[in-house]
Amino acid sequence: MSAQKPLSNALRMTNFQFARYRFTYTVQEPLRMPPDKGNIFRSRLGYTLRDITCLGHENECAKQCQHPERCVYSQCFETPVPENAPFLRGQPFAPHPFILEPPLTGKQNYAPGDTFACTLILIGSAINLLPWLAFTFNEIGKRRIGLRGQRGKCELNTIESLPARGTEPPETIYTSQTERLMGAGRLLRLDDVLRGAPHVTDTLTLDFRTPTSLKVEGRWMRDVTFELLIRNLLRRIRFLSYFHCGEDLGVDAHALLKAARAVTHTSHLQWMRKERRSFRTKSVVPMGGFVGKVRFAGELSPFLPLIFLGEYLHIGHHTAFGFGQYRIC
Repeated sequence: MSAQKPLSNALRMTNFQFARYRFTYTVQEPLRMPPDKGNIFRSRLGYTLRDITCLGHENECAKQCQHPERCVYSQCFETPVPENAPFLRGQPFAPHPFILEPPLTGKQNYAPGDTFACTLILIGSAINLLPWLAFTFNEIGKRRIGLRGQRGKCELNTIESLPARGTEPPETIYTSQTERLMGAGRLLRLDDVLRGAPHVTDTLTLDFRTPTSLKVEGRWMRDVTFELLIRNLLRRIRFLSYFHCGEDLGVDAHALLKAARAVTHTSHLQWMRKERRSFRTKSVVPMGGFVGKVRFAGELSPFLPLIFLGEYLHIGHHTAFGFGQYRIC
């Protein structure tokens, strides 16, 4: 692939699709949330989905799912890597086919009548699991959400299907009045992402809004070069496309990364230390990542499709907790 050609002309993404859903709740009982709400939503989603959908007995599936091809929980959280896969050989699981975008507000105390929303992105075959996930989000509210000992009931008011850009109104596909899911809503592709994307010439600034965790040779990176950005975007999108959409990107990664080295960067980042408590292991797991802005300068046009997709698909580790979310500014 020539580095001067737009990447969208080289990417093979015929099957790649994703969907964005916004779940809006109304608080029914007083509750308290942490300032960073990713762990709350991720833990309640995993626990509730497993409780609802597990096909086996708890003692059977504690170490390894007994029905990985049919189990909804396994498809979301423990997607198996086929033995003949060209990627991730020796790894137990493929990347999650979902991304959470919890509320970014630091608000902690919620009273009856307050509202909050959480966005869920589903990739490829995971879109077919929307009915299960809609039921799970409904149950999360009914079973109470919040910090341990300070949880409260919430009603899932609406589920909205969101467009790629904010120029179109959302489509309501569920309301608490009807309690009926009206289809999967909008299915988004690369063309939808590129349509109406901001015009970029030779400079670009990314605002990393949530902690972004990138690792190189076992070390967490506190800065991001353009090559590191493109390497991680290419790897993530390639794996999501292959394992959840059944299609490789068919791109010359070597030529792309070589061209990326010529792009310079100026960063204004800070490291945010985070941690979460694992429900399964009953231990505290350290987490962290950088936030802030990075300005890139150089020949950017070949890379823009990956960067525009990354706004929706996030980047790095812990995307199921809302990490790795950036916006072009």
